[in-house]
Amino acid sequence: METAQHQYSPTDTDRLRNWIAKWIGANWVWHARFLSGTETSATQARRSGPCVPRDLLKPAFPSIAEDAGATGVEFDIEIDSHRVREDRVRGVPHTGEGLFGAPRAEVRITGFGSSSPLLDPENTGALAIFVFRPCLDNDFPKCRVWICRNVAETDVADDLIGPVEPGLPVPRGY
Repeated sequence: METAQHQYSPTDTDRLRNWIAKWIGANWVWHARFLSGTETSATQARRSGPCVPRDLLKPAFPSIAEDAGATGVEFDIEIDSHRVREDRVRGVPHTGEGLFGAPRAEVRITGFGSSSPLLDPENTGALAIFVFRPCLDNDFPKCRVWICRNVAETDVADDLIGPVEPGLPVPRGY
């Protein structure tokens, strides 16, 4: 017996298309990744939250990117896919392990509310796109996020920003 698949109409993905057109490019730095169980709190990790490569954040967070001993920076996030605002989350320097165990300098974003879509275990494996506004004179830039809610949105994102492979270097832009 074949499983019937939902046919998504173009209007189901229009919000994502418009979001990508508005936020990716034009002085915003972007990063895409599939959310891991550790990031979404599906594994009950002590400090959940998504990670972003530290070198990518130099335009947005000069102090955290330049100083290896930086304690972090606070900023606000809009999770546009779920229409949620997270005030005063914290980007904290973190050294994670790469695909083959080599350390990689990252910034883990923490301090979300308990009902945040970024910490929802149901979003483990979902494609998340982060865009950061480079700051000009302070460390308080904005961040916007889209968490793909279904396969159709992931396909649209792949078409517009390029494919993202779990565990491999991800597309990013300036």
